[in-house]
Amino acid sequence: MSTAEFRPAPSATDATPIKVTGLIKRYGARPALAGLSLTVGRGEIVGLLGANAGGKTTTLRILAGLLAADDGSGTVLGHDLAHERASIRRQVGYLAQRFSLYANVSVRENLRFRADVFAVPEPRDAVTTVVSAFGLECVETLPVEQLSGGRARLVQLASAVVHAPPLLLLDEPTAGLDAVARQSVWRQIARLSSQGTAVVLSTHDVADASRCGKLVLLNEGIPRDCGTPSDLVRQVTASVFRVRGAELAGLIEPLQALPGVIGCYPSGDSLRIIVAPVSDSVIRQHTLLRDCTVEPAAPTLEDAVFEWSARGAR
Repeated sequence: MSTAEFRPAPSATDATPIKVTGLIKRYGARPALAGLSLTVGRGEIVGLLGANAGGKTTTLRILAGLLAADDGSGTVLGHDLAHERASIRRQVGYLAQRFSLYANVSVRENLRFRADVFAVPEPRDAVTTVVSAFGLECVETLPVEQLSGGRARLVQLASAVVHAPPLLLLDEPTAGLDAVARQSVWRQIARLSSQGTAVVLSTHDVADASRCGKLVLLNEGIPRDCGTPSDLVRQVTASVFRVRGAELAGLIEPLQALPGVIGCYPSGDSLRIIVAPVSDSVIRQHTLLRDCTVEPAAPTLEDAVFEWSARGAR
């Protein structure tokens, strides 16, 4: 069966896959999520970007119908988030960060089990379709424990979409994967998006974030900014410099300690320094850099995240 035949199932209505406002979740006195509003359309890939404990997993679990919000409202696949969580759970695809396959069971059997859980009408055909779509024919009879980490993650992703959900929620989908395995996962995400599946994923990795069509920046549960990666880069107000010279590694800590320096990190054979606008002239003339070449540099998404994190900390 060709990959073109693997299509997301229609949702209960033609409503926007996700449309939520003011979501709040507390664990005791600690806010895990503080007022998230989000709209996601068909085929969109939206990334939740932030550090650990930033509210990313909490957001995904609420959107998946696995966790009740304490406040806020909205719909997921046309179902009310507060009162129809069971209906949401039956329709979404959810990939947890934790490994969720049976290690000593074959790839095909794992997929068949997931198809049965979702009461897929033709489970054998559904498994054959997803095996073909993910290129798993060569390993479908192997137990999952014999697979590489990247291949096992692909099987886990395949199990999340065996029922062809119109909405896919992914928690750190490429965590721990090498570059080749990461690309394999992203090819599948892009393919599903091109077929109309809405995708929301969490990440703290800037490389993954740059592949998303839209980003929501979360800091300790608080939504800070939202936009395309290019939008967020354009919003950088800090000055960015590239520093070249000898023994640069020894300059990182002294430079980071200077007033006005937001971030300093190695980049190939140079250093990048992110500096608050009012301090850029001071940095250019600082004695620490007297033997170095200091050049202005265009900001990147990583620089934007540094600046955003500094604003959140303040």
